[in-house]
Amino acid sequence: MKSEAAPTSCVHCGLPSGEAQFCCVGCEAVYHAIHDSGLEGFYRLRDVASRGPSPVGSDGQPAPASRYAHLDTLEFLQRHAVVEEGGVFGVELYLEGIHCAGCVWLIERMPRFLDGVIEARLDLARARLSVRFRPDVSPLSSVALWLSRFGYTTYAVRAERVAARAQAERAMLVRVGVCWALAANVMLLAIALYAGLDLLDGDGLASAARWLSFALCTISMVYGGGVFFRRAWASLRVVLNERSALSLQQISMDVPIALGIFVGYVHSAAATVTGAGEVWFDSLAVLIAAVLTARWLQVRGRRAAGDAAERLLSLLPSVARRLRGALSEEIPSESLEPGDLIEVRAGEVVAADGQIVEGRSSVFRAVLTGESRPEPVAPGEAIEAGVTNLGSRIVVRVAAAGSQTRVGKLLRWVEEHGERRAPIVQLADRLGGVFVLVVLAASLVTALVWSMVDPDQAVSHVVALLVISCPCALGMATPLALTVGVGQAARRGIYVKHDDVMQSLARATHVIFDKTGTLTEGRMTVAEISGSERAVRLAAILEAGSNHPIAVALRSQPADLTGSPSCTEFVEQPGAGVFGKVDGKDVIVGHLAWVQAKIASVPDPDDQALVERMAGDGLTPVVVAVDGRIEAIVGLGDRLRPEAVELIAALKRRGLVAALLSGDHEGVVDAIAARLGLEAQFVRGGATPEQKARFVEALRAELPQATIVMVGDGVNDAVALQAAHVGIAVHGGSEAALVAADIFMTREGVEPILELIEGAGRVMGVVHRNLAGSALYNALGITFAVLGYVAPLVAAVAMPVSSLAVVISSLVQTSFVRRNNGFSEPARNRRESKECTR
Repeated sequence: MKSEAAPTSCVHCGLPSGEAQFCCVGCEAVYHAIHDSGLEGFYRLRDVASRGPSPVGSDGQPAPASRYAHLDTLEFLQRHAVVEEGGVFGVELYLEGIHCAGCVWLIERMPRFLDGVIEARLDLARARLSVRFRPDVSPLSSVALWLSRFGYTTYAVRAERVAARAQAERAMLVRVGVCWALAANVMLLAIALYAGLDLLDGDGLASAARWLSFALCTISMVYGGGVFFRRAWASLRVVLNERSALSLQQISMDVPIALGIFVGYVHSAAATVTGAGEVWFDSLAVLIAAVLTARWLQVRGRRAAGDAAERLLSLLPSVARRLRGALSEEIPSESLEPGDLIEVRAGEVVAADGQIVEGRSSVFRAVLTGESRPEPVAPGEAIEAGVTNLGSRIVVRVAAAGSQTRVGKLLRWVEEHGERRAPIVQLADRLGGVFVLVVLAASLVTALVWSMVDPDQAVSHVVALLVISCPCALGMATPLALTVGVGQAARRGIYVKHDDVMQSLARATHVIFDKTGTLTEGRMTVAEISGSERAVRLAAILEAGSNHPIAVALRSQPADLTGSPSCTEFVEQPGAGVFGKVDGKDVIVGHLAWVQAKIASVPDPDDQALVERMAGDGLTPVVVAVDGRIEAIVGLGDRLRPEAVELIAALKRRGLVAALLSGDHEGVVDAIAARLGLEAQFVRGGATPEQKARFVEALRAELPQATIVMVGDGVNDAVALQAAHVGIAVHGGSEAALVAADIFMTREGVEPILELIEGAGRVMGVVHRNLAGSALYNALGITFAVLGYVAPLVAAVAMPVSSLAVVISSLVQTSFVRRNNGFSEPARNRRESKECTR
């Protein structure tokens, strides 16, 4: 007898599906679409969220609620939250750990699990979470705790700055929407007039259509066009006050725009009142809406630059553990004062500059120095904010906090560099000033000539000249093309902050790379094992309780190298290694000289030769001794990105000079440079953040015609990123690098850099095409208008059409689309590192 199959559930929605995998065709289509888009993590996150968050953190330890207690303090809420009606608070948070659309889906389900949370909205591109909540039901600390249990780290955003920017952008968008609504209605009325509705009709419909168009266009001109008139008047006042030839060339592009709108409006209004002549209200309304739209797109495209200060502040921990006698208390880091004692536990980031007064440990200073290996620290030594403590607990006496720390000073230096405008945009603005003078002169000549040839046509020809020569196309040709190019790059995971970046990239001559985390993957892996794999297995078990990168690398070995015995003793000696008991055996792991000293062994020439050979290959030699004998030597390396070699070759084929600038040990940097085929004069190792900036500045001074591009990933690169003509932060870089850079990439690796440079060249091609088209239009239009071949009505139609042509030209560009970049299959990964230090 055949048994009945147990009912199954749809793999997408979870509803009963009988024996089928899906309950319907729709679920099957969505399931395949999600997998085709690389969003398989959606289902894992869905299952996790349906069970609720685990009380265990990502490190295997309970996530303490006290870690976020400072988020509920009055001081914090006054600084970062916005109070709405009904006791609802709104706050914006940066989230670290956001990766894909699955993260968005999960986080926005927060209101289902936290009763007091009303709304959660996540901006994936900027990693910003907007939360509205009731603090009396679900305090902000519970929100942060809920997020931490899924592996997301929260940082606060200054509410008043966010609110001000959002309000300004919202007001501009409302203005655009209203102007387009008015333009649409005026165009509907104009259709009737164009179709033959005449003022001689007895029913007065044509007159009513004109007067209604007049009223709607007046609203558009005052509400939307008022922006151009105010800026034009401000520009003219400067010219009148300075009364110099140079000031005439600086006339704002708003002056000719406002002049064209004003002349067209006055002529149309006069025609409406007198009942004689043509009206161009529809063209004027569309023109105002189109120019406002282009400017709103520019503002929106530059919005990320306004987030610089908040992103920089997220580098340092928001709270510190201050010691008061035998007790400790968590306070906001910005409240620390010189002389305070703070406790920094293993895995935590130091919140202030100071001096170690208790404890020995290893710290990771890559955030400041680029050094890819940990460094030992001891009482009496200085330590900086932003440094990660990897080993034991330390106590630090605060010397400087907040903006007075070394990191704060570096970040403040970066923050002082505001938004920039592309030189080609500035050129277009200057041309606009000259253009106004040319149009006014041409208008005067036209009036004088035609007043003698045909006085009845003089006014008509002058009006046609002023209307057709409105430089809207010239004004939008450059910024709009750049904005659209920036948007296309963003869809490819490349985010551009400044208008001038595309132009600079298109003429780049030098590309300088950081090493650790940029050309390399930034994490140690086992590259070579010489000796007993059993000894390596014991070493991995011994390192189970350490956060050291070497320990992480040893633990990452396959299961057949990790075994199941337990560690009963563990002692870490910063700067040297670790030792303890595993499975009853004495195990020592560290660099050769220290291990030999621990086991009182006579140096073996073979071991010494092997260590030297590994170091020469760019590997970190790690020696493992078991029960007093050296059993194995492991070579660890920071893996070179598979596409790095071919990227450098591709840049050289394009005629660019590639350079390497790193805070890592000079020997390691030289080895990597040789592997990449870089010239020695463009390679520097052991560079501090300040030295990196000086290198870039010296190169700019030595080669004033060159365009320097800097690519990095850490705070130690931030100053150099800002000093270069263009700074690029790679995927996985620190928040400070993302802010200091003009561009940051969310795609893995450095391969997108070539796509970026090529795409920037295509964007500038569109800019040049738009400028050429706008110049040709204005040259022909002015010429024909002066000669009397253009009627005012034709001019009024041509004016917005030229602007729309520029918009269409910019929108249809394909500067950043998926192309074959010429990269072959990556060669076997090579690794590098340096002498072992713990």
